[in-house]
Amino acid sequence: MKKAYIYEQPFYGIEVVFTGVFCVCIALACIFCLVTGRFIPRGLCIVFGIAAIYQAWNTFISLSNPEKVIVDDEKNQLIFSGFGRNDSYTISDIKVFNVRPFPSSGKTFIRINNYRLTKGRYWVPTKMFSDGQELFNYLCDLDYRINPHSLKSRARDVNSEYIAHTDQIKKGKRNRK
Repeated sequence: MKKAYIYEQPFYGIEVVFTGVFCVCIALACIFCLVTGRFIPRGLCIVFGIAAIYQAWNTFISLSNPEKVIVDDEKNQLIFSGFGRNDSYTISDIKVFNVRPFPSSGKTFIRINNYRLTKGRYWVPTKMFSDGQELFNYLCDLDYRINPHSLKSRARDVNSEYIAHTDQIKKGKRNRK
Protein backbone atom coordinates (compact mmCIF):
# COMPACT_ATOMS: atom_id res chain seq x y z
CA MET A 1 0.00 0.00 0.00
CA LYS A 2 1.24 3.47 -0.86
CA LYS A 3 0.41 6.26 1.57
CA ALA A 4 1.29 9.93 1.22
CA TYR A 5 1.45 12.18 4.26
CA ILE A 6 1.25 15.84 3.27
CA TYR A 7 2.25 18.93 5.24
CA GLU A 8 -1.02 20.81 5.57
CA GLN A 9 -1.45 24.24 4.04
CA PRO A 10 -1.16 27.06 5.04
CA PHE A 11 1.30 25.73 7.64
CA TYR A 12 3.86 24.62 5.04
CA GLY A 13 3.70 27.96 3.29
CA ILE A 14 4.17 29.91 6.51
CA GLU A 15 6.50 27.68 8.53
CA VAL A 16 8.77 26.51 5.71
CA VAL A 17 8.49 28.60 2.53
CA PHE A 18 7.96 32.01 4.13
CA THR A 19 10.69 31.33 6.71
CA GLY A 20 13.10 30.27 3.94
CA VAL A 21 12.37 33.36 1.82
CA PHE A 22 12.67 35.58 4.90
CA CYS A 23 16.08 34.03 5.67
CA VAL A 24 17.24 34.63 2.09
CA CYS A 25 16.27 38.30 2.50
CA ILE A 26 18.08 38.49 5.86
CA ALA A 27 21.18 36.88 4.31
CA LEU A 28 21.16 39.38 1.42
CA ALA A 29 20.69 42.30 3.83
CA CYS A 30 23.58 41.03 5.96
CA ILE A 31 25.82 40.71 2.91
CA PHE A 32 24.87 44.26 1.85
CA CYS A 33 25.58 45.63 5.34
CA LEU A 34 28.83 43.68 5.55
CA VAL A 35 30.06 45.01 2.20
CA THR A 36 28.98 48.62 2.75
CA GLY A 37 29.74 48.72 6.48
CA ARG A 38 26.46 50.53 7.16
CA PHE A 39 23.46 49.98 9.43
CA ILE A 40 24.60 46.91 11.39
CA PRO A 41 28.00 46.12 12.96
CA ARG A 42 30.02 43.60 10.95
CA GLY A 43 30.07 41.01 13.73
CA LEU A 44 26.29 40.92 13.88
CA CYS A 45 26.11 40.73 10.09
CA ILE A 46 28.32 37.66 10.12
CA VAL A 47 26.38 35.90 12.90
CA PHE A 48 22.93 36.69 11.48
CA GLY A 49 24.08 36.03 7.93
CA ILE A 50 25.46 32.57 8.75
CA ALA A 51 22.27 31.60 10.62
CA ALA A 52 20.07 32.87 7.76
CA ILE A 53 22.13 31.11 5.08
CA TYR A 54 22.04 27.86 7.06
CA GLN A 55 18.25 28.02 7.42
CA ALA A 56 17.77 28.90 3.73
CA TRP A 57 20.09 26.03 2.80
CA ASN A 58 18.07 23.59 4.92
CA THR A 59 14.82 24.84 3.42
CA PHE A 60 15.61 25.01 -0.30
CA ILE A 61 18.69 22.88 -0.94
CA SER A 62 18.94 20.03 1.54
CA LEU A 63 15.17 19.39 1.76
CA SER A 64 15.38 19.22 5.55
CA ASN A 65 11.73 20.24 5.81
CA PRO A 66 9.86 17.99 3.36
CA GLU A 67 6.39 18.85 2.12
CA LYS A 68 5.43 15.22 1.64
CA VAL A 69 6.45 11.88 3.15
CA ILE A 70 5.47 8.82 1.12
CA VAL A 71 5.52 5.30 2.50
CA ASP A 72 5.33 2.71 -0.28
CA ASP A 73 5.04 -0.77 1.22
CA GLU A 74 4.84 -2.44 -2.20
CA LYS A 75 8.18 -1.02 -3.36
CA ASN A 76 9.58 -1.03 0.19
CA GLN A 77 10.40 2.70 -0.07
CA LEU A 78 10.35 5.79 2.09
CA ILE A 79 10.29 9.03 0.09
CA PHE A 80 10.73 12.61 1.29
CA SER A 81 9.74 15.27 -1.22
CA GLY A 82 9.44 19.01 -1.63
CA PHE A 83 10.34 21.79 -4.05
CA GLY A 84 10.25 19.36 -6.98
CA ARG A 85 12.82 17.02 -5.47
CA ASN A 86 12.48 13.49 -4.08
CA ASP A 87 14.85 11.74 -1.71
CA SER A 88 14.00 8.06 -1.96
CA TYR A 89 15.25 5.28 0.31
CA THR A 90 14.70 1.56 -0.04
CA ILE A 91 13.82 0.51 3.50
CA SER A 92 15.72 -2.78 3.31
CA ASP A 93 18.88 -0.86 2.27
CA ILE A 94 18.75 1.60 5.16
CA LYS A 95 21.64 0.95 7.53
CA VAL A 96 21.31 4.05 9.72
CA PHE A 97 17.88 5.35 10.67
CA ASN A 98 17.87 7.55 13.74
CA VAL A 99 14.63 9.12 14.82
CA ARG A 100 14.65 11.67 17.57
CA PRO A 101 11.00 12.08 18.51
CA PHE A 102 9.63 15.09 20.31
CA PRO A 103 6.15 13.75 21.17
CA SER A 104 4.86 16.86 22.93
CA SER A 105 5.42 19.01 19.85
CA GLY A 106 4.81 16.22 17.34
CA LYS A 107 8.17 16.80 15.67
CA THR A 108 10.73 14.23 14.68
CA PHE A 109 14.30 14.72 13.55
CA ILE A 110 15.36 11.91 11.24
CA ARG A 111 18.84 11.00 10.03
CA ILE A 112 19.20 8.37 7.34
CA ASN A 113 22.31 6.47 6.18
CA ASN A 114 25.23 8.74 5.32
CA TYR A 115 23.42 11.93 6.24
CA ARG A 116 25.16 15.12 5.25
CA LEU A 117 24.41 18.79 4.52
CA THR A 118 22.63 17.99 1.24
CA LYS A 119 20.67 14.82 2.03
CA GLY A 120 19.55 12.53 4.81
CA ARG A 121 18.49 14.98 7.57
CA TYR A 122 14.79 15.72 7.93
CA TRP A 123 12.60 17.64 10.35
CA VAL A 124 9.10 16.20 10.16
CA PRO A 125 6.54 18.05 12.30
CA THR A 126 4.03 15.22 12.23
CA LYS A 127 1.29 17.25 13.93
CA MET A 128 1.16 19.43 10.82
CA PHE A 129 0.92 16.47 8.41
CA SER A 130 -2.22 14.69 7.28
CA ASP A 131 -2.66 11.61 9.51
CA GLY A 132 0.19 12.94 11.62
CA GLN A 133 -0.17 10.50 14.52
CA GLU A 134 -0.03 7.57 12.11
CA LEU A 135 3.11 9.01 10.48
CA PHE A 136 4.72 9.63 13.88
CA ASN A 137 4.02 6.04 14.95
CA TYR A 138 5.28 4.66 11.63
CA LEU A 139 8.58 6.56 11.84
CA CYS A 140 9.14 5.47 15.45
CA ASP A 141 8.25 1.86 14.61
CA LEU A 142 10.61 1.91 11.63
CA ASP A 143 13.36 3.15 13.91
CA TYR A 144 12.68 0.23 16.27
CA ARG A 145 12.65 -2.28 13.38
CA ILE A 146 15.93 -1.03 11.90
CA ASN A 147 17.64 -0.59 15.29
CA PRO A 148 16.22 -3.43 17.43
CA HIS A 149 19.22 -3.48 19.78
CA SER A 150 19.35 0.24 20.52
CA LEU A 151 18.77 1.48 24.03
CA LYS A 152 15.58 3.21 22.88
CA SER A 153 14.22 -0.04 21.41
CA ARG A 154 15.08 -2.03 24.52
CA ALA A 155 13.39 0.58 26.72
CA ARG A 156 10.29 0.41 24.52
CA ASP A 157 10.20 -3.39 24.84
CA VAL A 158 10.56 -3.23 28.62
CA ASN A 159 7.82 -0.60 28.85
CA SER A 160 5.53 -2.66 26.61
CA GLU A 161 6.09 -5.73 28.78
CA TYR A 162 5.44 -3.69 31.92
CA ILE A 163 2.19 -2.31 30.52
CA ALA A 164 1.11 -5.78 29.38
CA HIS A 165 1.65 -7.11 32.90
CA THR A 166 0.21 -4.17 34.84
CA ASP A 167 -2.73 -6.22 36.11
CA GLN A 168 -0.40 -8.89 37.49
CA ILE A 169 1.77 -6.25 39.16
CA LYS A 170 -1.27 -4.63 40.79
CA LYS A 171 -2.49 -8.03 42.03
CA GLY A 172 0.94 -8.75 43.48
CA LYS A 173 0.95 -5.45 45.36
CA ARG A 174 -2.55 -6.10 46.75
CA ASN A 175 -1.57 -9.61 47.91
CA ARG A 176 1.41 -8.23 49.82
CA LYS A 177 -0.83 -5.95 51.90
